[in-house]
Amino acid sequence: MANLMGIDIGSGGCKVIVINDSGEVLGRKYREYETNYPHLGWAEQDPRDWENALRELLPIVFSEAGIRPRDLGCITIGAATHSVVLLDKKGKVLRPAILWTDRRSIDEVEWLKSNFGDMIIEETYHAPNVNWTLPYLVWVRNHEPQVWKEVDKILMPKDYIRYKFIGKMATDFMDGHGTLLFNVPHKRWSSKICNALDIPMDILPEVLPATQIAGEVNSAAAAFFGLAPGTPVLVGTTDQASEAFGSGAISQGSGILKLATAGNVAVVTEKPYPSPPRVYAYYHLVKNFWYTLSGTSSCAVAYRWLRDTFFGEKGENAVYGMMDAMAEKVSLGAGGILFHPNLQGSLGDPYLRADFLGIMASHHKEHFVRAVLEGVAFSLYDCLQREERLGVQAKEFRLIGGGAKSPLWRRIISDVFGRKMHVPQESDASFGAALLGGVGTGVFKDIEEAVERCVRIQDTIDPDFSNHQVYGEIFKCYQKSEIALRDIYRHLHSLDL
Repeated sequence: MANLMGIDIGSGGCKVIVINDSGEVLGRKYREYETNYPHLGWAEQDPRDWENALRELLPIVFSEAGIRPRDLGCITIGAATHSVVLLDKKGKVLRPAILWTDRRSIDEVEWLKSNFGDMIIEETYHAPNVNWTLPYLVWVRNHEPQVWKEVDKILMPKDYIRYKFIGKMATDFMDGHGTLLFNVPHKRWSSKICNALDIPMDILPEVLPATQIAGEVNSAAAAFFGLAPGTPVLVGTTDQASEAFGSGAISQGSGILKLATAGNVAVVTEKPYPSPPRVYAYYHLVKNFWYTLSGTSSCAVAYRWLRDTFFGEKGENAVYGMMDAMAEKVSLGAGGILFHPNLQGSLGDPYLRADFLGIMASHHKEHFVRAVLEGVAFSLYDCLQREERLGVQAKEFRLIGGGAKSPLWRRIISDVFGRKMHVPQESDASFGAALLGGVGTGVFKDIEEAVERCVRIQDTIDPDFSNHQVYGEIFKCYQKSEIALRDIYRHLHSLDL
């Protein structure tokens, strides 16, 4: 059947979508779930919260779509990479999932760099950093030896939910790459890294193509989640790969700018352009293509933090509209306030923190709101500059993620970048996952046909170059002040406050 379901186990919440073979959305729903921060720099979630969110969402989505569970052609799941779930021999979760935004593993990262850094870069194209799976595993081994002793298998979030659906453990090449345990040139687990670090290779799941059918919904999952037994479930892939596909960025030079919990700037390239530790190279779903990516760990989550902390309306999306209206009253530059959105450190420096600079008595709430929007835009512009220094050029940008729903933020991004921004009608990972299911089950001949039939652009923003020039001067202050604060934040970290 041509009804395709895509699921995204996001960092901030779960999205479910059902589309037909023309890309028309029949039903969709979203649920936030809690991220726990039990210690400074930690970030954890209970995988049962993912399961319960899906259990609540699925019947609602079926009702909205006007279809029965047995009318579903397939299910494909995506999620953020690097995050890890640890399971025992019975498939039981041993501890809360460690999210990719967690930075507890600073010491483990330094140890990995000092002892195995060159080997890891050679095997994976990436350098050790706090946002990767491998340092989390080393941390668990060092600090929770009883948990480590019981580990029988590791899974990434999408793989865990798929396991709950079909009872089979596996992952795809993209999520494998995101563990820092993968030999990228040969597309297999790295025996060299595992042997050197004494990581048992049998705890790593089987690696399969993203478009392969991994199995079918079993009877237990059908009863718990309200699905039809026998529904095909694909291997799926990471949220970034799904978003690139779902937004139509499948040709060389296509750019993707993501305003989600985390933010990143990615460009489709014909070869990898890795430059550890700030620029990453990942497989693209299109054969022989890659995407070159740099990102910021706190993007839309910074706006959510501002909402929850200062506006006291948790879970109320309408508050974002009110905040945008406040920010729109403030002129470009937020009255001279700078904001660095490093709420969980940065992808290149885990010691960095978020801050507001330049506060004066004349400033009010609206200045802080605009400063957050502009600060995130500057952080992303910094990402683009790192990529362009490697020779990467974007012919166009697709603006995606929850933050792209804000007309004001879209305008700020376009002006800061000085580039044209296209906003796809649908672009999130759940949509791309659903399209991927269509490719894997033969609804679409290939990725190109899926994009041609289903991807549409709903808005295009042309930059104001006079604004871009002013933002360029503010950006210089943004960069210089972040550099100046690095040593201060390292000192603060050492105080263990």
